Amino acid sequence: MITSYKLKSFFLLQTLLTLLLVSLFWPKAAVYWQKLDIAFFKLINQSLLNSHHWQIFWACANHKYADWLEDLCILAFFTIWIQKSPSSLRKIRIAQLLFCVLYIAFILFFVNRMIFRDLISIPRPSPSLIVENSVMLSEKIPWMKIKDVSKTSFPGDHATTALLFASSFSYLAGWRFAIPAWIYGSFLCMPRLITGAHWLSDVIVGSGGIALFFLSIAFCTPLSHNISSYLASIFNKKRVVSN
Repeated sequence: MITSYKLKSFFLLQTLLTLLLVSLFWPKAAVYWQKLDIAFFKLINQSLLNSHHWQIFWACANHKYADWLEDLCILAFFTIWIQKSPSSLRKIRIAQLLFCVLYIAFILFFVNRMIFRDLISIPRPSPSLIVENSVMLSEKIPWMKIKDVSKTSFPGDHATTALLFASSFSYLAGWRFAIPAWIYGSFLCMPRLITGAHWLSDVIVGSGGIALFFLSIAFCTPLSHNISSYLASIFNKKRVVSN
């Protein structure tokens, strides 16, 4: 964690963000995204065609109640990391956990929902509305509420959560925890992709772009350090008062 500005890393991440956005919204480059989006969706969506158990699995993963279990798993990652830390570092790492939770919640509410859903609302039909002969889980399993359609698919809320978690946790916890965090983060992106509620580019460019922008602000500036240190100081004051 840093106490000063990392301008080189900040501008590198912002440049990557710019390239992602240009690749999707510049017509000559967008053609390649369109081909990749359609090919990827057909590949994963057609896997639902002949397996009822596979359909049930992804229907459950897509259900809103699965969000609670997924959030608990994210909390478990941080809990294991904190428990494996030296006792002298646990308070600051709990503070870092709180910062990540609050920061991700802020981004989801104010950026994904208020800006992209309410203010901008980019019209972008999801693959289930575009690609012919798509497997619609809501039709295969009508007794379960499943999101497999969206008229404003850019960006994805679940993918934003997943990428923010995987990126921030990998940065804080180091390479030993990075691989399982990214495997889990990738899994969290799949339910909406396989059912056709989002394109692959909604995840990589939309959610990935949001993650790049806000994580560069958090970790390439003193923001994360300052807020986490402030939260840790509150814990210390409470301990002094209780004693």
